[in-house]
Amino acid sequence: MLIPLIRTLILYFFIIFSMRFMGKRQVGEMQPAELVITILISAVASVPMQDIELPLVHGIIPIITLVSTEVIISSLSLKCPRLRTLISGRPITIIRDGNIDQRAMRSLRITLDDLMEDLRLKDVYDLRTVRLAQMETNGRLSVLVDSMHTPPSAKDMNIKVSPSEPFNPVICDGKLVDRT
Repeated sequence: MLIPLIRTLILYFFIIFSMRFMGKRQVGEMQPAELVITILISAVASVPMQDIELPLVHGIIPIITLVSTEVIISSLSLKCPRLRTLISGRPITIIRDGNIDQRAMRSLRITLDDLMEDLRLKDVYDLRTVRLAQMETNGRLSVLVDSMHTPPSAKDMNIKVSPSEPFNPVICDGKLVDRT
């Protein structure tokens, strides 16, 4: 009973370390290749957790291989735009000057309801105000609203505003935070 617990804890901390090594993206921001690696790591790690007859190394070696491959491919993708496009794809324009591209919607397999929901989450309620909307490679919608429909900024109104400092908590979880 103690051996499966120890093996699971070892793999748990090893996977946490591996994921931290790969980068700090959230699941919703992952590229398809990163999501596949994450799923594969969880599948590979589950085998030695369940089968105590299998040496733990049979789970650790494939995880190291997957993480190394991801790091190498992401490093190469930084230097080679073609590889980056092959692995991650390209953003697809869905709306241009208030007009929806139905072909793009079909290729992405998203409905008008999905698109409108994404726009509302960006505080856009009128398609006519959208100059450009693109589905990014991570599945998120980027929206550029026509400048005539955006709220004025202090700069637009020639108002001088003193810069503010970022908020830093002084007390966290009931303890004084030392930021020196």
